[in-house]
Formats: sequence, C-alpha cells, structure tokens
Amino acid sequence: MMERIKWPATAPLFLASSLVLTAGRADAQGGPPLITDDPGTPGDGRWEINLGFTIEESRSETVYETPLLDINYGLGERIQLKYEVPWLMLDEEGSGARSGLGNSQIGVKFRFLDEERHGVSMSIYPQLSFDNPTSSDERGLVDHGTELALPVQIARRAGPVEMCLELGHSLIERGEDEWMYGLAAAWPLAERFDLLGEVHGVATRDFEEDMLVFNIGSALELHENVSLLVSAGRSFRGSGSGAIELLGYLGFQLRF
Repeated sequence: MMERIKWPATAPLFLASSLVLTAGRADAQGGPPLITDDPGTPGDGRWEINLGFTIEESRSETVYETPLLDINYGLGERIQLKYEVPWLMLDEEGSGARSGLGNSQIGVKFRFLDEERHGVSMSIYPQLSFDNPTSSDERGLVDHGTELALPVQIARRAGPVEMCLELGHSLIERGEDEWMYGLAAAWPLAERFDLLGEVHGVATRDFEEDMLVFNIGSALELHENVSLLVSAGRSFRGSGSGAIELLGYLGFQLRF
C-alpha cells in the first residue's frame, strides 16, 4: 500500500523540488511549500524554520498537519541539519476523526557540487523517519517502524528560472520499499515574489503501484527574514479511493 505524501523539511517528494525565497535572493531554497528539495542550505550558523498547515484529501480520508514544524540549521556552507514533526488530524470515512503526534524526521544534507564551479549544484540528503513514543501508530495515524529516505538533488539555472531534479529510494522497515522522483522550477516574477511549480512521483519498488501529482505555489517575501508560502495541487489520476483530490500547504518561513 502506498504511503501518504510527506512534506519535506526546508532546504526537503513528488517528481519535483521546490524553491523558496531566501534573504536577498542569493540562493533558491528547496522544500515547502512544495514537496521535493534542492541542494540549497541555510548558510553557516543560520536557522530556517517552516511552520506550515497542510491538507491531503482523497475519496476515503482527509489528513491535516496542524501544524507541521520543520527546523533546519546550517553547519558550515554545505551542510544542513533538520528536524521535522507534525501534529496530525485524520478524518477517515466510516471511522470518524482522530488526532495525535506524527512521526519525527531527522536529516543531514550535504552539497558536494556548486553550480558556480561545476555547472550544476548537487547534494545528498539522507533522512530517517521514526514513530514517537505515543499511541499514534496504534490508532492508525502513522505507520509503525522506521523509514530511511536516500535522495539526491540536482539544480541548475536557465536564465532567471531555477530547475531542480530529485531522485531517491526509501527503505521502509514494515512495508515495501519505494522510489521517489521529482522535477520543480521557480520563476522570479517580482523582486519579492516567486512562482513555483512541481511534478512529483512515488512508486513501489517493483513499480506496480505509483502516485504522480502536480503542485503550483508561490513564495512571497514579507520581510527580510519572513516569507509566506502557499501551494495547491492534486494527483494526475482522479479515480480510485487513494487518488489525491486536493493537496495544499499554507505557512511561513523564518530565517535568522
């Protein structure tokens, strides 16, 4: 059975990578409000915190993350440390609504190529998800066990547009392993406003099951250290109880 879509932590799966404003626009940043990631990191000694509210709706259930807390820290210019955890609300057909703490996720991103020197930026971003010592797994809010995601991010600018590709594999302790793949772009339409778009896919190891979604969003810089992040999308396949009919993100990014 395919797992729910997981919103990445900043600098963090669909066929795409997302790009978010950073102060001065020096580097586009992957992660919310889209799902895929890029090789960007916050910078040495800098924090990047995303506080988001998400919705994922299908015919059989609706899942809310209220909120999704995503904390990132730059260790040097090439390394990013991450911790992410959501508060989940699940409204399932025939079972009613329930809520609880979602799985935690920790990760380390390492960018080993820079576009200025090598023509492309490239990073690896291993991330480990694990259930917290609560009853969320017993109540069906999260899957029990751990998951190790091993994605690679590649980014390159084409004029004012930044394109990013993310490919990876997830090792799931109590389920079938999955592939992830994504392609995203950011268009700077104004000094403080970016238009974002992505396509993202997740497939089982043997590709017998897959989910492909698109996402459109924006990043508006409200202040040197604060951006408003918004996105909405759905899956390409609209039939079946598991197809995503609405995927949304609304949140703020804080940088300091």
